[in-house]
Amino acid sequence: MSIGQSELVNPRACNLCGGREVRPLYEVDGFHIVRCVRCDLIYVAEQVGQKQLSEYYGEAYYTGAQDKGYADYIGRRDSRKHHFRSLIPSIKRHLNVESPRVLDVGCAAGCFLEVAREKGWEAQGVELSAFAAEYARSRLGLQVFTGTLNEAALAGTSFDLITFWDVIEHVPDPLAVLREARRLLRPNGLVAVSTGDICGVTARVYGRRWALLAPPGHLFYFSRRTLFGMLRQIGFEVLQWQSDGSFLLNGDESEAEGALGWRPPAIVVALHHNRWVNAVLRRLRLGSIMTVYARKCGA
Repeated sequence: MSIGQSELVNPRACNLCGGREVRPLYEVDGFHIVRCVRCDLIYVAEQVGQKQLSEYYGEAYYTGAQDKGYADYIGRRDSRKHHFRSLIPSIKRHLNVESPRVLDVGCAAGCFLEVAREKGWEAQGVELSAFAAEYARSRLGLQVFTGTLNEAALAGTSFDLITFWDVIEHVPDPLAVLREARRLLRPNGLVAVSTGDICGVTARVYGRRWALLAPPGHLFYFSRRTLFGMLRQIGFEVLQWQSDGSFLLNGDESEAEGALGWRPPAIVVALHHNRWVNAVLRRLRLGSIMTVYARKCGA
């Protein structure tokens, strides 16, 4: 449902360009999603506080007891680790060190940190959710700080790789977080960012019913243009981007049925799960998720 300008009360400034002139797009669960007139960044107009977010990402978010959370995050660890292992060749292609020091921001229960440890990399994480961070520390023996990246107060120029896997859309100030990541990276260090593609085929087909339009969890909705622009503004050189995620459905088939009111034909579901079809769609860059690799420029 589109909304009128009169319903917006003092929308926050655009995180990319600082502009305050916005065009309303959707209202989702009482939150107003708007597009910046100046730079096209799409975001939630309301200010969402850190305390609210800390409460939102409790145990219920990871165990299926909360709307828009995970059905069973920890139960699907193996599939998540398989996905992260598939990203290692792309990461190594752009890294100039054999055994990098790695920071995973928004590391959740530590799936990527486990994969990095398998490779012999020195890895640590930062995670806002006390539940997920404690699981990673106590059950897996991982080094994880509970809180925000700024609260971690890490030493500058101390990491070769910093990752944001499906995280940047969750933070209230992506520009500041990416700027802090640049400070923490060594010269020529690499940042990897994955997030939903608001200009992707899935987002365009489903419109306001796109599964990733999910405030207050998701506060920003990037396109390649706006994400690349933010990275370049801070002082990164974009090296590569690739498509991933679902291609034909709005999440899994049950989510698609809930969003559109009809169950997709069996042939569509079958194609969605066919790895060869997905390989072709990935090559055509038609996925709902984009992953971007960028190198720190300068000192």
